[in-house]
Amino acid sequence: MLFRSVLAVCEVFPALEFLAMSADEQREAIPDCPACEAWSMTMLPLNETLAACGNAMPSEVERGLQNLWQLCNNLSEDAFHCGDRLIFDHQDWTSIRESATDLLRLMERLEMTPYLNELTVDCHNEVNGYVAAKPERS
Repeated sequence: MLFRSVLAVCEVFPALEFLAMSADEQREAIPDCPACEAWSMTMLPLNETLAACGNAMPSEVERGLQNLWQLCNNLSEDAFHCGDRLIFDHQDWTSIRESATDLLRLMERLEMTPYLNELTVDCHNEVNGYVAAKPERS
């Protein structure tokens, strides 16, 4: 259970990074339907992280994730619908970008970045039962 919770937190960082991007960067990052891709790649991980470890997180991080999840769920149809590459330009996305940026700072992304990839892989392997070869000791 611990590895699943840590993995959920690791996977929320890329989601937050996307949500904090400018509209142009978001458009560039998603090749297909922006609404569908944004939902599955960046919004669902927010809820998954809350479900996996919300109560174990510092209260300000949990509240921030809950707030961001609500902002995403409350996007108007003009700001979030299939097939429109300009959805990220809608003003509803401004508060999402601000909230995601605040959360990245609060969750100390810059301090985590050097370890994030290895931690994500290690937790993914543990959760999925993959055994990594361990070096022999001499």
